[in-house]
Amino acid sequence: MENDFFKTENDSNSAASFPNKAESDPPKSKEKDPPTEQDPPFLSSFLVELIDSIKNTLISIKNVSQLSPDKFNDVEFRKYSQRSITEDIKNIDSVLNSLLNYIHINTPITKSNTISLILEEVLEANVKQIQSKNIKIFKKCEKDLPETFIHDEQVRFILNSVLQYAILSTPLEGTIGFLIKSFDFLNETPRKKISPERNGGYIEAAIGFIGGKESTEPLKDIPGSSTIQKEETTKLILQLVKEILQKKHGSITYEVDPKKPKTLITLRFPIERRKVVYYEPISI
Repeated sequence: MENDFFKTENDSNSAASFPNKAESDPPKSKEKDPPTEQDPPFLSSFLVELIDSIKNTLISIKNVSQLSPDKFNDVEFRKYSQRSITEDIKNIDSVLNSLLNYIHINTPITKSNTISLILEEVLEANVKQIQSKNIKIFKKCEKDLPETFIHDEQVRFILNSVLQYAILSTPLEGTIGFLIKSFDFLNETPRKKISPERNGGYIEAAIGFIGGKESTEPLKDIPGSSTIQKEETTKLILQLVKEILQKKHGSITYEVDPKKPKTLITLRFPIERRKVVYYEPISI
């Protein structure tokens, strides 16, 4: 696989090795599966009964509203009417809530583009640190990325930790770029709409960061400062990431271009072969 971050045509343009920001927008939503069959007979008959119940309740409310105003002067009758209408409305409301919950649990949503979405959340959570160093962010995510079987919270920890390392290692006015693609296990070629159920593979997240000359110059004027020592300390973050990925059959690699102040961290997340769905939370 060619190195998309280190390969540049014009070394004077430090951002040339990163993807175009205009092409980098990840999918913004998780779409529901299209319906594959018509409503079952049960739901049709249920809706007919529900409509009849609603109509009867409305008729009851209408009848009460058309009573003579003198009737409501009777305190007991007024209390009874109010209590009866309130109970009817509460009953219908409960049935409608149950119907909505029934629809939710019978229409699961396909889980997709999770890594891209979590990356967006992580970037948003660290926006103040990024802005404080005036770091430029570029990202390019493959559309319709498959899912990884690594848990969402572990993915969030991995991406956040690597971003933290990149922010600490990138000087003022630096650049951090993200390139996320999926590949086949066998030939390590980009996946071409191959169903995860048919082939194994991995999702590769390449994080590259570029600094200026100051990133390679030691801080001579500050007593006790050591660029090498600080770098080794921040690298401890990557050890935590490596431990999680190795447990989940993933990997992390770390490369530094010796000719330029460029660093590339490559994460590989194993793909989940099964179709992953989730359900919207129901109201209780």
